[in-house]
Amino acid sequence: MNAYDFSLRQEVLLEKGASVLSDLFRYRRNSRLLDRSHPVNILYKQIWAAKQDVLRAKTEAELEQIDGKFELAHSIISSLEAQNVARSS
Repeated sequence: MNAYDFSLRQEVLLEKGASVLSDLFRYRRNSRLLDRSHPVNILYKQIWAAKQDVLRAKTEAELEQIDGKFELAHSIISSLEAQNVARSS
Protein backbone atom coordinates (compact mmCIF):
# COMPACT_ATOMS: atom_id res chain seq x y z
CA MET A 1 0.00 0.00 0.00
CA ASN A 2 1.49 3.34 -1.01
CA ALA A 3 1.41 6.47 1.17
CA TYR A 4 -1.65 7.88 -0.59
CA ASP A 5 -3.66 4.68 -0.12
CA PHE A 6 -2.59 4.48 3.51
CA SER A 7 -3.70 8.07 4.15
CA LEU A 8 -6.97 7.42 2.37
CA ARG A 9 -7.55 4.34 4.53
CA GLN A 10 -6.89 6.45 7.63
CA GLU A 11 -9.43 9.03 6.47
CA VAL A 12 -12.06 6.36 5.86
CA LEU A 13 -11.42 4.89 9.31
CA LEU A 14 -11.69 8.31 10.94
CA GLU A 15 -15.14 8.70 9.36
CA LYS A 16 -16.14 5.19 10.39
CA GLY A 17 -15.00 5.85 13.95
CA ALA A 18 -16.95 9.11 14.04
CA SER A 19 -20.06 7.27 12.90
CA VAL A 20 -19.70 4.61 15.60
CA LEU A 21 -19.07 7.27 18.25
CA SER A 22 -22.18 9.17 17.20
CA ASP A 23 -24.28 6.00 17.42
CA LEU A 24 -22.87 5.27 20.88
CA PHE A 25 -23.41 8.86 21.99
CA ARG A 26 -27.05 8.78 20.84
CA TYR A 27 -27.65 5.46 22.60
CA ARG A 28 -26.04 6.78 25.81
CA ARG A 29 -28.14 9.93 25.71
CA ASN A 30 -31.41 8.15 24.92
CA SER A 31 -30.77 5.54 27.62
CA ARG A 32 -29.63 8.16 30.14
CA LEU A 33 -26.44 6.25 30.93
CA LEU A 34 -24.60 8.50 33.35
CA ASP A 35 -22.59 5.90 35.26
CA ARG A 36 -19.04 5.96 33.86
CA SER A 37 -18.62 2.29 34.71
CA HIS A 38 -21.55 1.23 32.50
CA PRO A 39 -20.30 -1.02 29.67
CA VAL A 40 -21.62 1.31 26.97
CA ASN A 41 -19.67 4.22 28.45
CA ILE A 42 -16.55 2.08 28.65
CA LEU A 43 -17.05 1.05 25.01
CA TYR A 44 -17.42 4.72 24.04
CA LYS A 45 -14.12 5.52 25.75
CA GLN A 46 -12.39 2.60 23.98
CA ILE A 47 -13.70 3.62 20.57
CA TRP A 48 -12.65 7.22 21.19
CA ALA A 49 -9.12 5.98 21.92
CA ALA A 50 -9.16 3.76 18.80
CA LYS A 51 -10.19 6.74 16.68
CA GLN A 52 -7.20 8.67 18.01
CA ASP A 53 -4.99 5.67 17.21
CA VAL A 54 -5.90 5.91 13.52
CA LEU A 55 -3.56 8.85 13.07
CA ARG A 56 -0.80 7.19 15.09
CA ALA A 57 -0.94 3.99 13.04
CA LYS A 58 2.10 3.17 10.95
CA THR A 59 1.10 -0.17 9.42
CA GLU A 60 -1.80 -1.72 7.57
CA ALA A 61 -2.09 -4.29 10.37
CA GLU A 62 -2.67 -1.52 12.90
CA LEU A 63 -5.40 -0.06 10.73
CA GLU A 64 -7.02 -3.47 10.35
CA GLN A 65 -7.02 -3.92 14.12
CA ILE A 66 -8.67 -0.53 14.60
CA ASP A 67 -11.23 -1.34 11.91
CA GLY A 68 -12.05 -4.55 13.79
CA LYS A 69 -12.74 -2.53 16.94
CA PHE A 70 -15.07 -0.24 15.01
CA GLU A 71 -16.87 -3.22 13.48
CA LEU A 72 -17.33 -4.87 16.88
CA ALA A 73 -18.63 -1.67 18.48
CA HIS A 74 -21.02 -1.13 15.56
CA SER A 75 -22.32 -4.68 15.96
CA ILE A 76 -22.82 -4.22 19.71
CA ILE A 77 -24.65 -0.92 19.39
CA SER A 78 -26.86 -2.34 16.61
CA SER A 79 -27.80 -5.25 18.86
CA LEU A 80 -28.56 -2.95 21.79
CA GLU A 81 -30.73 -0.72 19.64
CA ALA A 82 -32.58 -3.74 18.24
CA GLN A 83 -33.28 -4.95 21.79
CA ASN A 84 -34.69 -1.54 22.70
CA VAL A 85 -36.98 -1.59 19.65
CA ALA A 86 -38.16 -5.10 20.52
CA ARG A 87 -38.91 -4.08 24.12
CA SER A 88 -40.90 -1.03 23.08
CA SER A 89 -43.04 -2.99 20.60
